[in-house]
Amino acid sequence: MALEKLLHYRVQRLASKMTLITSREVLAGSGVHIGEWRLICLLKEHGQANHTAISQKLALDPGRTSKLLKAAERKELVRRTSDPTDGRASIFELTDSGFEVFDRLWPLAKNVADDFHSQFGIQELELLNSMLDRAIKYANERAKSDRTE
Repeated sequence: MALEKLLHYRVQRLASKMTLITSREVLAGSGVHIGEWRLICLLKEHGQANHTAISQKLALDPGRTSKLLKAAERKELVRRTSDPTDGRASIFELTDSGFEVFDRLWPLAKNVADDFHSQFGIQELELLNSMLDRAIKYANERAKSDRTE
């Protein structure tokens, strides 16, 4: 078996290495762990989201999403409010503290991303992103069909 040739294995290894780099070069000493950072970035980009949307966008199971949201609430990085369209659901958004953390750490995160992107030409990045979009679409569709069987 050529494990190193399996694309999903290689992508997971890359994601793990980039998480390690981000943890060391961006988050070290910040009191924020990688899951919280991903949540902060998501809410900064989307403004607010419910539990289901957060779970889907971060590719986490609902239980892990709940733990992440509770930890971020305890640290006062996010605020929970009732969903006006569904009183049983909650909406999450960044607090002032969450925005401050983003503003402080984003330049470091951008440097890590820019350094990684500099390893590729513009056309290579476009092609890689296109292929990753297709792979993500496949994985999302496959994961949905696995749940219904």
